Amino acid sequence: MLDFQYITECLSEWWKQLSYTTWMYFALFLPVTMLIYQLSPQKNRRIVLLAAGWFFFFSLSGILLLANIVSSVFVWITGIRLEKAGNDKSLDRKEQQKKKKRILFLSVLLLVLVIILFKYLDFIGLNTVRLTQLFNIPFNWKILKLAVPVGISYYTLESISYLTEIYRGNMSAEKSVLNVCLFMSFFPKLVEGPVTRYTEGTPLFSGEGIKEENVAYGYQRILWGLFKKLCIADQLSPAVSQIFEGEYMDGGVALFGAFLFTVQEYMDFSGSIDVGIGSARIFGVRLPENFRQPFFAKNASDFWRRWHITLGRFFRDYIFYPVVLAKPVTRFTKKVKDALGKNAVKLLTPAIALFPVWLANGVWHGAKWSYIFYGMYYFVIVYLETVLEEPVQKLLERIKLSDSSVPVRVFRYLKLMLIVVIGEMFFRAETLSAGMHMLKLIFTDLRFDMVADHIQDIGIDRYGYMVIIFGILVVCAVEIMKEAEIPIRVKLEALPLPCRFVFWYACIFFVILFGAYGTGYDPVDLLYAQF
Repeated sequence: MLDFQYITECLSEWWKQLSYTTWMYFALFLPVTMLIYQLSPQKNRRIVLLAAGWFFFFSLSGILLLANIVSSVFVWITGIRLEKAGNDKSLDRKEQQKKKKRILFLSVLLLVLVIILFKYLDFIGLNTVRLTQLFNIPFNWKILKLAVPVGISYYTLESISYLTEIYRGNMSAEKSVLNVCLFMSFFPKLVEGPVTRYTEGTPLFSGEGIKEENVAYGYQRILWGLFKKLCIADQLSPAVSQIFEGEYMDGGVALFGAFLFTVQEYMDFSGSIDVGIGSARIFGVRLPENFRQPFFAKNASDFWRRWHITLGRFFRDYIFYPVVLAKPVTRFTKKVKDALGKNAVKLLTPAIALFPVWLANGVWHGAKWSYIFYGMYYFVIVYLETVLEEPVQKLLERIKLSDSSVPVRVFRYLKLMLIVVIGEMFFRAETLSAGMHMLKLIFTDLRFDMVADHIQDIGIDRYGYMVIIFGILVVCAVEIMKEAEIPIRVKLEALPLPCRFVFWYACIFFVILFGAYGTGYDPVDLLYAQF
């Protein structure tokens, strides 16, 4: 006799595990969504995707789904109000602009206050307590520990982008609340992005049928993402956790742990983005790429043009350029130029523009001082690269070296890797003081004997290392071919059918056999899902 209560409890537990890298997602949730989508009339397919997005959201955040729905409706209404304000014939152009600016400012402020409520309220409260204690002012804060809606950092940025583009006159307000809700809850990009523009989501609303080539590309991209996530990132997770949570280490262990986390984070984040982009392509939606071979960058600035591309694009378009072009800033820089000369402006302007960008970058990642330090760390690095670019170029010319010469390229690569690895060390450290302690050890006690003695005692056996090393070599080979603009998929598709069949099934079985999941493995959450 069937025990329906037991079956219900099992299904409930399974759905709680629904995420991009579980079998529930790509073997059940995604195929069921595809089937219902394809069987539905074209005009109703948006509703299918919206229902799938809300179900996916509810499975991860429960009743907090309401936060996403309320935000979506608010953004839809505000967008229409912005457009009406710009077309209000009872006002002259100057008054229209003032009204639009007021609506945009208040709506963005409200959206930011919502994210502060969920993500930063305890952080602000606890630091206010510390500050008031310095002045003997009585103030207490009871920790709230509010649950955070999944993806709130991503869909909030998308909301701000949508409203700003309407304010700037670059697009019309969406008249359909259904479309705005779908844009802000489309499940392939809900948890970790990429941060998309509304115009990039336009194919989302067409309801075009599922095509064979899109399904092939989509599942191939999903498989590639699972390879990076399960066979590399999750294999590294136990070692990274042990090192960063360990009480005893030397500089070698600290540097080794920072390097392992750098690899883990890239494989985890880019792998989950691959799954999201592949999932979206199945429904004919082309999400923007979020990574472009970041470890082939020339410097830290170039690295961030290749890493988390859509987040950097948001900060560039909605913080960097507005700050540079703001009237108070242009007036101030003009005064500096008149008083101190153009060289002073070259030093001052990048600092004024870059500081809010990197502060926002650090704060966006979470309510920890280590994240804020991470943002300020890159502010200093990128600022120095900007102001020193011209002097360094002159120095290279003087010593008769070019950017493409081997010594320069090797030096720049080693410098970049050191910058990135140390930055990721602070990013992963539990506290800012823990990160500082690790940094001190790297520069005062850099020995590798402890790493050599305990390399197999930190949660990875030799077979695990073999899988990880093989996986890294495969990813490096693919990245090299991409950087060389070699059309990998075209070459694969040109192979005879039996060869393609063997290749893809070998990839599937490799992930099944060597992925970190199942008995003996603790599920590893997506690293960027927490942001």
